[in-house]
Amino acid sequence: MKSQTQVIQFVLLLLISLSIFSLVSSYIFYFSYSSQDRLLSSFRELFTSYISGSLITTYANCKYCNYSNATYWIPYKVFDNFHEVVAASDMIYIRSTPTQKQSSSSVHNLNYTAEFLGFYSTGMSSSLYNLTGASPLPIFFNKTEVKFKIGG
Repeated sequence: MKSQTQVIQFVLLLLISLSIFSLVSSYIFYFSYSSQDRLLSSFRELFTSYISGSLITTYANCKYCNYSNATYWIPYKVFDNFHEVVAASDMIYIRSTPTQKQSSSSVHNLNYTAEFLGFYSTGMSSSLYNLTGASPLPIFFNKTEVKFKIGG
């Protein structure tokens, strides 16, 4: 009878310890996932501002030129997510892949003056990742047509 109580006590302690371990690990996993999601959202907003500032700088610095080329370096991967820059006719969209969440910008109302087009993904330039840890983002500006082209 004494040995049965020890076995039951051992099984109960094992079950209690496994349940506590699973609760703590699931809480840590959930906290990690939600923190990663918030940080990616903040990165997309910051990246959108960076692209907007780059476009405004390119537009303002081209006073006496007809064409301008600029290359900006952006992170290759953030939390195992590639980032895509999509330029539609009046907006700039930054999308994280594979999570498929995005943010957008009107480039501080530059969209009323200039037209945007093009597509760029950081996943397309994997050969430069090993050297610099960054991807080149080319931006072309045609002042005669007032168009920005993002990507190659």
